[in-house]
Amino acid sequence: MNTAVGWIFDIYIQGEQAAIWLRTENGKVLKLIDAYFPNFYLLPKSEDDGKILCHLLQGSTNVRNIDFEEKHIMLNEERKEKLLRVTVDNVCSYKKLLAKVKSMPQVKALYNIDLLHVQQYVSTKLKVAPTSKVELQYNNEHYLHSIRLIDDSEEIAPPPFTSLLFDIQTNSSVWSPYQHHNPIIGLEVKYEGEEQTLQGDEQDVLNDFSSNVRAYDPDFLVCPDPDNTVGYLFERVRKLQLNIRLGREDVDLQRLSKPLPYWFHGRVVLDFGYFNTFGIVGLVERSRFGMLTPGLASKWTANRTIESKNCYELLRRGYVIPKNEGYYEYIRTLKEVADRDRGSLILAPRIGVVHENVAELDFESQYPNLIVNDGLSYETVTPSGVIQRDDSLLPFVTKHFLKRRLWFKRLRKKFVRGSQEWRWCEQRQLALKMILVCLYGTSGCCWNRFGNVLCFEEINQRSRQALVKIKDIVQKRGFDVVYADTDSIFIKKEDTTKREYEKLATRISQHIDLPIALAHHYKFLLLLPLEMDPSGHMEAQKRYFGLLMNGELLARGIEIRRHDCPRFIKAFQIQLIKTLFDVEVAEDVDQIGYRRALNYVSKTIDKLVDRKVPIDELVISKILRKSLSEYKLTAPHVSAAINLAHMGKTVRKGDVIDFVVVNAGHRVPLRRVAPFESYNSNFYDWQKYREMVLDAAETVLSTFGFSREKYGLPPQTRLFHRAS
Repeated sequence: MNTAVGWIFDIYIQGEQAAIWLRTENGKVLKLIDAYFPNFYLLPKSEDDGKILCHLLQGSTNVRNIDFEEKHIMLNEERKEKLLRVTVDNVCSYKKLLAKVKSMPQVKALYNIDLLHVQQYVSTKLKVAPTSKVELQYNNEHYLHSIRLIDDSEEIAPPPFTSLLFDIQTNSSVWSPYQHHNPIIGLEVKYEGEEQTLQGDEQDVLNDFSSNVRAYDPDFLVCPDPDNTVGYLFERVRKLQLNIRLGREDVDLQRLSKPLPYWFHGRVVLDFGYFNTFGIVGLVERSRFGMLTPGLASKWTANRTIESKNCYELLRRGYVIPKNEGYYEYIRTLKEVADRDRGSLILAPRIGVVHENVAELDFESQYPNLIVNDGLSYETVTPSGVIQRDDSLLPFVTKHFLKRRLWFKRLRKKFVRGSQEWRWCEQRQLALKMILVCLYGTSGCCWNRFGNVLCFEEINQRSRQALVKIKDIVQKRGFDVVYADTDSIFIKKEDTTKREYEKLATRISQHIDLPIALAHHYKFLLLLPLEMDPSGHMEAQKRYFGLLMNGELLARGIEIRRHDCPRFIKAFQIQLIKTLFDVEVAEDVDQIGYRRALNYVSKTIDKLVDRKVPIDELVISKILRKSLSEYKLTAPHVSAAINLAHMGKTVRKGDVIDFVVVNAGHRVPLRRVAPFESYNSNFYDWQKYREMVLDAAETVLSTFGFSREKYGLPPQTRLFHRAS
């Protein structure tokens, strides 16, 4: 018997076998085989119907085994039902037999039928999450004998998986995986920091790419929009009748109906967007949470990932999984719905004044903590109240990963911000945060087969109650509440120190049994009105900026937080805030700070008029949310994309379009902007950029009476951050 230690990076099902791919501790790649025979459960309409079904199915040549088993079929019921477990000889037979069984009149319900085979295998036989570190024993034919999980939960660095990033270039300006007549003219490849562009004859480019993949031998192949990118690559290879191998196994390309995942066995194709944000460590967290292969974990929505975890846990407990047709919904009157469904609590911000010495107290993962502490789950929340159960599903699924997320969140503080270790902690906690937030959001979702809208409403209700308790506590202690929104509250009290605010947060946590901490301590805080409110009197949620006691700026909902804002405008707004708040006390902001800020606005506009701003500082970046053919209005970024297409560049959905405004008033939309990558001039429309400067200035200074209309301009148009 052979032994190997390593990390699982892929699992898939072929016929009656499961293939398990492993990256070992010594850097080798190992493929093991395990037997897999798919099964499903059926509930007969009666005991006699069960006997008839058993007799009928035993006569099928593809049925390996039939057993009667008692299983839970309802999440909110303790009773079990006597079911027939039908085991089939392979995946192809499974589909045919299932179609036959569905039409049998003796069948009342079917279970486990919409789980993927790889989910069934991982959940019921392997019982180890993909990407886990394991010790495996196997025979000389590479058949799996045993598997043992090795705990690496406190590791910060990722498993030693390797990744190759690539993207293809075509001679078409309109991206589609079905344009067989447009050859691939180039292929960009990046591996371990080394970048190269393969160019030349299409056949040579494709062969060179295949050679690169074999030479680097990556576990993950990462590209933008994998379905379309790989689909295009596949069609071009087949059209040229090339025998290119991109996986670790030989395949007959001409016999494949689709490239994913069959063309890549032994490697996993990942989406660049997810990979770039969360990295391998974030992918590992998501994969282990959902008991999913990295390929599925990277492309499945949070709802499907959470459902996969729910299904795994229920299968482990002896449940069967019903078909996904929605779940708990209780009949209620409109008044009952209105009384319960009130969302989160918001206390209106006090605008029009500079607040001084403000503490922002923030819950740590409030909703997940409410789920865990109060036992809120799909099956426990009913119209008559919350049933307390030690084994409730949602708290069990949440608890471990909530602790894990908070552990990484605190651990990252030990490392220098931006360091490799800090980034790994950040990516891990962020990946877990996205799941934990959605655990709450999907608790009442109709797409969640276990969803119960009362559970969702109960979480909201308890969140509101917690915030009201905090408000009462701080006000009784003489603190002034200036703003509160869902899971955070802004308070102030003259001469209160940071240490006193921290002690207050500790006392509140003990009183309400929820973790809350001092998130930020502001020297000055300015809460802003609704962005497009002409009167300037309507409060806005999550729209403010402030100067922290340590000198850092913090802002929400303004230009410097927007990805499409030019660097010049962001830098201007940051310096404007610093200039405004460069005083000792709040009373001086209105006079000294505001006067200095006005002077800075004038100097910035003069710099634009004199064309002293480098062109690369004025670039606006927007994502192309649709393909060019789907756009009906010629927005600036669409015009820039069309210009790129006219130059022979391939433009597709998801691309970031960088452009410069050169003549905003031109009657032809395509002449108003220029794509930055092909623009070799320093000319720009200074008047349009002046408007942007004044927009950003008005955001910061409107409280003090500043308006761009005083400069002879109409009310704000906000062109550069209009939705894509």
